[in-house]
Order: sequence, then C-alpha cells, then structure tokens
Amino acid sequence: MIRKILYTITILTVLLLGYLIFNFIKFSYKQDNLAYIKGAQTTADLKKKINTSLKVVMNEGIVLKKLLENNEFSSNELEAIIKKRAFQLPTILGVTVAYEPYSFSSSTKLYAPYYDKNQNKLIQIGDLYDYTNPLLETSSWYVNVEKKGAHWVEPYYAQGAQALVSDYSIPFYYTKGPKKEQYRGVVSMTISLIGFTDMIHSISLGKTGFGFVTSQKGKLLAHPINEYVGLKNITDLIKEEKNNDLKNAYQNILEHKAGKITYNDALKKQKALFFYDNVPISNWKIAVQFFKNDLLKTQELFKRKYINISITISLLFLLLLANFYNRDHLSTSEIWYLSLFSTTILLANIFLIGYLQHTKADVNVRNESPPITNKTALNSIVNTQLYKAKKLAKTPKRVVPTGIYVERLEFNDSYNVNISGIIWQKYHNDFAKTVKKGFKFPQIAPFAESSFIEETYRKQQKNHLLIGYNFRTTIRLNFDYSDYPFDKRNIDLEIQPIKNDDNLLLVPDLKSYTYTNPLQKSGISNKIKLPGSKILETYFNYSFYTYATNFGFKDNTNFEDTPILHFNINVREVLITAFVTYLIPIFVTLIMIFIFIYSTPRSKNGRINGGAIVQGMAAFFFVLIFSHIDLRKNIETADLIYMEYFYFVTYIIIVLATYNLITFSRIPNKLFDFKDNLIVKASYWPLFLFLVLAITLFNFY
Repeated sequence: MIRKILYTITILTVLLLGYLIFNFIKFSYKQDNLAYIKGAQTTADLKKKINTSLKVVMNEGIVLKKLLENNEFSSNELEAIIKKRAFQLPTILGVTVAYEPYSFSSSTKLYAPYYDKNQNKLIQIGDLYDYTNPLLETSSWYVNVEKKGAHWVEPYYAQGAQALVSDYSIPFYYTKGPKKEQYRGVVSMTISLIGFTDMIHSISLGKTGFGFVTSQKGKLLAHPINEYVGLKNITDLIKEEKNNDLKNAYQNILEHKAGKITYNDALKKQKALFFYDNVPISNWKIAVQFFKNDLLKTQELFKRKYINISITISLLFLLLLANFYNRDHLSTSEIWYLSLFSTTILLANIFLIGYLQHTKADVNVRNESPPITNKTALNSIVNTQLYKAKKLAKTPKRVVPTGIYVERLEFNDSYNVNISGIIWQKYHNDFAKTVKKGFKFPQIAPFAESSFIEETYRKQQKNHLLIGYNFRTTIRLNFDYSDYPFDKRNIDLEIQPIKNDDNLLLVPDLKSYTYTNPLQKSGISNKIKLPGSKILETYFNYSFYTYATNFGFKDNTNFEDTPILHFNINVREVLITAFVTYLIPIFVTLIMIFIFIYSTPRSKNGRINGGAIVQGMAAFFFVLIFSHIDLRKNIETADLIYMEYFYFVTYIIIVLATYNLITFSRIPNKLFDFKDNLIVKASYWPLFLFLVLAITLFNFY
C-alpha cells in the first residue's frame, strides 16, 4: 500500500514538473510576444499620430492653394489670410505664399509673405534671400516644386523662422486669363522639427524607450539628441553604431523597409526591441526602441518560476530515492545516505534562492528615471521637461550641466554616510548673471556639523561660466536591511539648485567623464575601499517629486513632478564577510551540538546528569546570543533581518536537542530508541536546513 502511494505521488510530481517546465517556456514565449505586441502597438500609434498630423497640414495647404487659384487678393488681404491660416493648426510654425518673379505684381519681382507664429510677425522672404535661386539650400521649399509637384521638403534651417523646419510645398497656378494653367507660385506650410520630438515624447515609450523620425532621404527630423536634428542622417548613425543588428536595421530604414529586430544592449545588459516603419503620407521613416524589462517588469515572476521548478525537482529526487529504498527496514548506511542527500538538496535550494536574490536588479521604489548614461537618455529627460513646460505654457527650465567626483566615502553608521569630493557646474552666459549659483544637499544629516561647501575655482569659458566647489557632508539615507546580507545599498546623493524660482534644471555633465557606463564607476575615486562592501556601479539619474505645498508662490505647478538630480553609488555586501562574521559561530555551534547528540549514549542505569546537558546547551546559547547582539549593534534597524532567522532556528535546535538528550538518556521512547537515536542524528541537518529553506522562501519568494 505504501509503495503504491509513493509511486502515485512520484508520478504526480513528474507531471507537476512537466507542467511547470511547460508553463515556464510558455510564459517566456508569451512575455516575448507581449513585448513585441506592446512595442508594435506603440510604433503604430506613433506612425498614426504623425501621419494624421501631416495629413491635416497637407489638407490645409490644399485649401489655401484653391483659395489662391480662385481669387485675387491684395497684399493686405493675402497677409491677413496667411496669418489666420497659421493659427488654425497648432502643428504649423508658419505659412508662406511665394510668387514667381513679377507674378503677384508687375512692379514687384519677389513677393513671398511668411507669417511666423513663434515670432508673431510677418516676414518678407524675398527681402532676406532669393528664394528662386536653386543653389541655396534655404530655397529648397520653393525650387523644383513646379516639376515635382506637391511634396515634403528635406529639413533645413529657415532664415525667416530662425529654426530647423520642414515644409509641405504645393504649387498653385493661374486659372483665368491668358496665362491660364501656367505655374504662378508655391504655398508652403512650415512645421518645426521640435514638434516631432514633442510628439514622440507624448507617446508612452517606457522609462528607457526613445524614438526618432527621418525624412525620405534619411535626414533626422526628430531625435532625443537635439544636436542630431537636421544635421545628421541615418548614414551617420550607421557609421557610429557598433552593434551589427542595429546597423542592418538602419540600412533597412534607408531602403524604406519596415520591420523589427531584437538585440542585446551591451551597456545596459538587457534585451532591446527596435521597431522601424514608414509614414505613408510623406514617405518619412520612424524608429522606436524599447527595453524588454522596462516594458514587462517580470523579473520577480521569473524568479518565482525558477524556485518552483527547483523545489519540484528536489521533491522528485527525494521521492525517487524513497522508491529505491522502499523497504520495511533500512540499514544504518541507507539512512545516512538519505540524510546526506536531503541535506545536499536543501542546501542547493537555499543557495539558488540566495543567488537569485543577491543578483536581482534593484527595484525602483521611487518614481525614478533609469541611469543617464548617454545623450539620448539625457535629452529624453530634458525634452520631456520642455514638453511639459510648453504644454503648461510655462517658462522652460534652464539647463545647468553638473558633475561630481567623490574622493572620500565611508559609512558613519547604519544610515549616515560621510562623503566628500568636488562638484562643478556650467552656467550658460545667457543667464549666468541672473541666477543664484551653487547647489544644496537636501539629505544632509541633522547633526552634520562639519558639512561645508566651498568655491575653489571659477573660469569664464566660451559659452558658459564654470564654477567648481569642494564639499564635505554627512547625508542620512533610509537603507533597508531586511534582506541582509543579500541587500543592496543605494547611496543616492541628491543635488538641487539653491533657489527654486530660478527655474534651473541640473543635468549630468556627461561630456566631462571619460566613461559613462555605470560599471566603469565614473565620478568616484578608485582608491575608495568600503570594508565588507563592494561598489558595483555609479551613475546619474532623476527622481520626480511632488511637493505638497507651493512654498508661498501663487501656484504649485513648478513643484509638481519636480526633477531632482541624483548621483548614485550602488553598494553590495561582500557575502564572505557576513558569512565569516555571523554564520561561522552559528555553524560551529550546530556542529558541536551534533557531536554532542552523536556521542551521547543511553545511560545503563537510566540515570544521567541532566544538569551537565543543560549547562552544555546554555554555553552554546550564550555564544550565539552574543553574536546575535553584535549583529544588532552593527545594523540598527527596527525590522527583522534575514540573517537573524539563522539565530532563531539555531535557538530552536538547541531546545529540541536538549529535550532529545534528556529524554533519550532517561525515558524509553520508540523514536529515540531506534538504533541508538539514529533518526534524530540523521534528521539533524535536514531539519535545520528545512527550517532555513522555509524562512528563505517566506522572505524572498
């Protein structure tokens, strides 16, 4: 009967394992597919939004073309019309009606009024340059329109608009008189390229996603790196890119193909998804990149599935062993084999869960951005803030590049960190004289009496004023030690402008660092050594904080989702240090107790010195309690620490061992009497590790 039950449980466990493996494969495939679906949908939304926006502009241009062909207007009437038309669409920067030489008036050679909404004025393009000259790049919106017909013009720097723009140019003709059907001029609908960057940021791309738009010939119309817009093209990106998969994708974009690729990003060590497509109405191209983890955030789910499979495999091995030894009586050696095998399996599961917990990525508990490691990530943040200011009709923030170099770093106690080094800032000449210079540390510890910031150098450079400061401070951070020793401590130094009403945005001065990869640990001296800890990475990022007050100002829009610059130093415990300091006393005590149990025989006369047993166990207890107190002194926290559970389990083992020894020596007991207390001896380590595994699952599953 017992054999049948074991076989049944074993078969059910095999089926459960098969289901878990199948479910894991299915889940992995489903997550990959879901990431593709989300990425494709976002790309399609961006494509639709750009297509719709361009179509509206094109339709408005066609309406104006028909109006000009069916009516004759004076200069005042025409200028009033184009001003009115310019304000009808928010995406239009301005409207131009340009005539062929002497086509508007026999006394005027060039007549091309342009109304610019940003400058709120009418500009005569003919007074700035000869727009009929095919040798000028700025005349591309006009020349060849008669031959090509209506089309979107490659981006250029417009002298009238004083901005990078693109135009939808439409030819219009005489419809009456002797010149009927002859070419008369061009209607040009001008759009700012900044608008496309705003459009991309209005689409949800995740925290790490970004996109770009190119013209028909591959020139960049929108890109997170503002310096690329209108100046670089896809060919330039191909030359700069090191990843072959991305190079091939860029080449496909040049060839007007649509598709998607998956590649491993070497910098972020993540799987990236890259989608590209065409905007049919203009034959422009769009590309969008996402990171899979950012889209799905399923790392914790994968960890649980790994643990489920591991526990099930362990159970299956134990059942197979039980089936192999399925007899009424087991020999002493067979019982010890079972004990050794069970101990090994339990230990392996504890190590697996600890490894998964120790190596998992940090969870973003604040509303934070990902690490700012390149211009793309930085400009995504800056552009988002510009878009927000534009949407709220607020003055855009003024950017102040800020860098840091940490020279000294040490933990004062569990929560206070002493830090010193150099911070430098670059104030653009446009506002350097009108703002309060400097910075502050909001996290400064209440009793950091030695904290100071001192200006050490100031130098006027070409476009900005460079100021450097020496600083020394103690900051207080809310570290979470509940996972110790598998915890990670993030020393995030917040750096804020001194005055909120200066409307400054501190940004990382990436140009001043040789490396920006977090693993290169830029911005911190390689001479810094933290006893018992290892510095993993350093990077800049932002948190976004909403203050529950307006600080006395008229409104609080400047204090909602306020970007705060952080310099992060991620620190991880060196496990060997924690194990040697705290686990060795525990395991030495456990080994001594095991030896005590293993070597204590039954008393022949039924009497044994129970006081000696209690004294021995009390000695073990005091060894542990002092080690436990030392742990609590080093890590001051109100929460239970994972490492403490090892002490609690050992306390339980001491109590059980004391009971076993006294009972075994004095009172007949079938369980304890079997082969001279063999069951207790053989189950000693499996019991301890089973309790540790249960607690580990409770904490980390």
